[in-house]
Amino acid sequence: MSFPRTILSITGLSVLFGFLALPTSCGGDEPGYYQIKIACTTTLNVNSTSGVDVADAYVCKKSKVTWQANGHIFFVFFKNKCPFGSNGCKEIDNQHATAGPIASDDFAVYDYGIVVDGKLFDPHIIGGGGP
Repeated sequence: MSFPRTILSITGLSVLFGFLALPTSCGGDEPGYYQIKIACTTTLNVNSTSGVDVADAYVCKKSKVTWQANGHIFFVFFKNKCPFGSNGCKEIDNQHATAGPIASDDFAVYDYGIVVDGKLFDPHIIGGGGP
């Protein structure tokens, strides 16, 4: 083996062993957590600009939600799963503006639509979980 090849091999092995000796974070570190407190939404004000004043409303477990019509004609429909149980989402409109309580213990995002004075909007309710 030639001298330059020997030096190159030794250098390559040194670099390889150097990388193998680096500390890793596999299994030794505990995962970090960050806790935030978010106020639970119980009232959503209906408007014709954005549909509601809170586009992503955090609703606490066992809480009800009231959509304040503010003179608007509106109706709410949930696109997939209803957070208020099997019959809790059948009729939410300016005549029946309160729904709830949140039925699930699972923390989830519920996509819903609200039609205000003929215009469709796409807000969310984030609910369930928590104490």
